[in-house]
Amino acid sequence: MISNAGRSRRLPSSTRYEFYEPVGTGGAGTVYRACDRQTGQLVAVKVLHVRLSENPVLHRRLALEFRAASGLEHPNIVRALAADTDGETSYLVYELVEAGSLGARIEKHGRLPADVAIRIITQIAQALHYAHERQVVHRDVKPDNILLLPDGKAKLTDFGLAKDYTDASQDLTRHASGLGTPNFMAPEQFANAKTADARCDVYSLAATLYNAVTGRLPFDAKSPLAILTNKELFRLPPARSLAPELSERADAAIRAALDPNPDRRPASCLEFFKRLAGRRRVKDGSTPKEVPVPPGGERRTSPRFAVEVGSCAVADPGVHPGGVEEAWPLVVRDVSAGGIGVLLARRFEPGTALAIELAGEAGGQPVRLPVRVVRVDAERAGHWIHGCTFAGPLTAGQLRALHQFA
Repeated sequence: MISNAGRSRRLPSSTRYEFYEPVGTGGAGTVYRACDRQTGQLVAVKVLHVRLSENPVLHRRLALEFRAASGLEHPNIVRALAADTDGETSYLVYELVEAGSLGARIEKHGRLPADVAIRIITQIAQALHYAHERQVVHRDVKPDNILLLPDGKAKLTDFGLAKDYTDASQDLTRHASGLGTPNFMAPEQFANAKTADARCDVYSLAATLYNAVTGRLPFDAKSPLAILTNKELFRLPPARSLAPELSERADAAIRAALDPNPDRRPASCLEFFKRLAGRRRVKDGSTPKEVPVPPGGERRTSPRFAVEVGSCAVADPGVHPGGVEEAWPLVVRDVSAGGIGVLLARRFEPGTALAIELAGEAGGQPVRLPVRVVRVDAERAGHWIHGCTFAGPLTAGQLRALHQFA
């Protein structure tokens, strides 16, 4: 426990939380490891540096951070548990995640292998997609705000600049004020952060991926104004020129998401994911490659053929309480006449009903395939392959949608 004499900054007076050592600090506050005396659980407590009387707006922003984050229950988002003040010092309680940040990893070890970086970004993309579906825009996505757990799972944290579009009273961003981190924030945020929408998070996510695969800060310069100029003129070496193992598809997805014009970017993190995952079409006249059936467990009687499709899985509302669909980006790994295999950064139990939404051709409508999970295999840290059987006979339109990929 920290003694009064050893405190470099004032800690809040609290009978519930016992404060230990600091685990991180930023411009606005310090995060401490603490113990919740009511539950006995270790937690992380973010304590503001300035007192309420010195900067009431900052304290209100912390309350809004809690409002934005507390409504988000997602495996790739750090959970916000409580927010309080002793009258002068405000604090926010998060679940304690024993993990370093992606930013610290890049700083210590340099650039990440492309497949590892994309695996991380895939998880954060689905976290952001989930938040956007609930009208919350993060506005400060960057490597330092992505925590990497030892098992490979990534978690998004620090919703301190989040914009909750369900709160009409939220107006703490003055016109013409840019909030965010210059190297990672979208150009339009420099002028007016109040207008930030999901496409700003898409931009920041792509900038984060660029930093991860190249080891270099995107659009780096000596001043924020020079960084903005680089962004608007798109002065940026292609990521693939610095990371040759990066696929052309992923390189193109990054460049599209970093377009200075938000109208030309992917409109959502789900669309950005689809561009990253892409699709690998079999050339006309060639024979689809048959893939072996994994040993043990469920076996589909028909041959399986390898494909790769950026798509969207939607949990069947009949399975999940409340009847709310959850959209999860996925990659289709193989198809057969009897079922489909998909890679997901979340695990669904056998028996779960899903709707697999195949991306249509440009301008075309997506096609939904009702399926049921029959087997789950761990593919790599934080990702699972789900073997699914079709819930019923496929329609002619569904068969055509599968045929264009197989």
